[in-house]
Amino acid sequence: MNTHFEPRTLINGGMLKQFAGQTVSIMVRVESVAGTTLLANSTDNHKLRISLPSELGAAEGAWVEVIGNPNSADAIRAKEVIEFGGENIDFDTDGYNTMTQLLTNVKQFYQYG
Repeated sequence: MNTHFEPRTLINGGMLKQFAGQTVSIMVRVESVAGTTLLANSTDNHKLRISLPSELGAAEGAWVEVIGNPNSADAIRAKEVIEFGGENIDFDTDGYNTMTQLLTNVKQFYQYG
């Protein structure tokens, strides 16, 4: 099976405005869902408003990965949302934030190096 993935950058909430118009992937914790609007907190505690492609059944407190395009420093238009099994996931937010910073800095090092 040959599955094509659109290139995307893994980010946290503080990095959204740097990637406006680009495809990103971000892990968020669900605060509330109303129709196709998701309110969530990023791993670095930024409150985000996410426009969903369809309704989402994730519970409050659940971790989800959002793949989409940032519109501003606190808004994303999602192309896809991946649920991770509920609110009882022990997600390492510090590790995720460190990884996003490292990947961004390494990419810039090779791009400009």
